[in-house]
Amino acid sequence: MTWADLYPWLLVFHVLCVLAFLAIHGVSMGVWWRVRRERDRAKLMAWFELSGSFMTPMLVTGVLVIVSGVVVGVAAGWWFNGQWWLWMSIVLLAAIVQSMNSLNAIPMVRMRQGLGMSNLADARAGTTPAPVDHATRDALLLDRRPLFGSAFAIAGIVVITWLMESKPF
Repeated sequence: MTWADLYPWLLVFHVLCVLAFLAIHGVSMGVWWRVRRERDRAKLMAWFELSGSFMTPMLVTGVLVIVSGVVVGVAAGWWFNGQWWLWMSIVLLAAIVQSMNSLNAIPMVRMRQGLGMSNLADARAGTTPAPVDHATRDALLLDRRPLFGSAFAIAGIVVITWLMESKPF
């Protein structure tokens, strides 16, 4: 059996990895929309704990998306034969990941810290951040950067899907 023979199965696996990643990531997205309206500290902490509990599965499925995409590209012979749509998809995915970090993850970490919740760096240092006052907490919860990051990511995923389906260049 050759790589080309495995291509259909590898493609199905890649698509399933993407679907799993989006479903798992949807938990964090849903939490962000929910916490913007919540003001009860205990409930906010529970929402952020829920979101945090999905970080490892999200990272694992994210890696699987990338690895399976590379393997599908190898099986199809797309890497170095002028398939520029593949390279544009990779660049766009890298831009989405970067925007998710700066526009979504960093504000979410600040929201958690504003509630007095430790992040990984705090846990390693053996510290716990002090909760902020209500006005500062509300400002953190109403940060609009995640909205822009999410909009960019959704638009990017639509473009990547179009590139993968139409292979325009």
